[in-house]
Amino acid sequence: MPDQYIRELIKKSRKEFAVQKYRETDIGRTHRPFKGTPKKHPYDENLLILMTKPFAKNHEFYEFTVDSIGHIEEIGTITNEDGRSAMHVRIWVKKGVPAIRSKPFIV
Repeated sequence: MPDQYIRELIKKSRKEFAVQKYRETDIGRTHRPFKGTPKKHPYDENLLILMTKPFAKNHEFYEFTVDSIGHIEEIGTITNEDGRSAMHVRIWVKKGVPAIRSKPFIV
């Protein structure tokens, strides 16, 4: 299940970041935050897709490598008018690593 995959990433992120917390690391200097709904990549488990607006008709998303993510925070759950819900997270990605941003447009 994709939801279980995301929960495992959050659990892993908390463990790794807990060690750094005691060194008073300022993650804002080394990483950048992105908010959205995480999805498992369809064929590569080393990639994470972050949907900025999960219920929109035209999907905008970011694609990050799992190794570039320094920390994941669960913000809460968002719900649309039809009653569908999605997990909302903030991920902290290392500065300087390549990523993909997909934004649809009309030609």
